[in-house]
Amino acid sequence: MRSDLNPAVIGVTILMAALAQDLIRVTPWLPVKVNFLTAVALFYIVSRTFLPALAAVVWAGVLTDALGGLPLFCTTSFLLFAYLLVHFLRGFIYRADVLTGAVLCALISLFQMLWMRIWVDFSCAADLRHGFIMLGYSIVAGAIAGASGFAVCLVVDSFSGYTKPAKEKNGLSWTEAD
Repeated sequence: MRSDLNPAVIGVTILMAALAQDLIRVTPWLPVKVNFLTAVALFYIVSRTFLPALAAVVWAGVLTDALGGLPLFCTTSFLLFAYLLVHFLRGFIYRADVLTGAVLCALISLFQMLWMRIWVDFSCAADLRHGFIMLGYSIVAGAIAGASGFAVCLVVDSFSGYTKPAKEKNGLSWTEAD
C-alpha cells in the first residue's frame, strides 16, 4: 500500500520557497521581491488536482502576506484568481517544466504587482515612470522565481517518487517493474 505524499511534498516545497523568499533581499539591480511562493503555487496549480493545488495556493498566499507585511488575504485572493485563470489556460500548458514556469510566473508577477499596489496604496499615479519600471522589474523577478521554483519542485517531485520516469534502465516501464 502506498501513502499519499502530496501533503508532505507540498509542505516541504512551500517551506523552502518561504525561506528563500524571506532570505533573499531586494538589491539595487533587482529592486522588487522575488516571489518564490507564487512560483511554487503556480507549479502545483499546473501539475496537481484541485485539492492539493488549493492547499498550495492558500498556504503560499498566507505566507506571502505574513512575510511581506501585506493585508490579510491580499495574495491569497490573487492566487485564487490566478488558479481560475491558469485552470482555463490548461489546454495551452502541456506540462510543468522550467520554461513554462518562467513564462507563466513572469506574466502572473506582472498582475500580482498591480494587485498588490491596489491593495496597499492606490497612489501609483504620482510617479508613473517609476511604476512602469517596477512592473518591468517584476517581470524579471517573476521569470527568475518561475524558472528556479519550477526546477526545485520538479526535483522534489522526482526525489519523492511523485513523477515516474517513462522507462527504467532495464527497459521496463515503471508500471511493469512496480
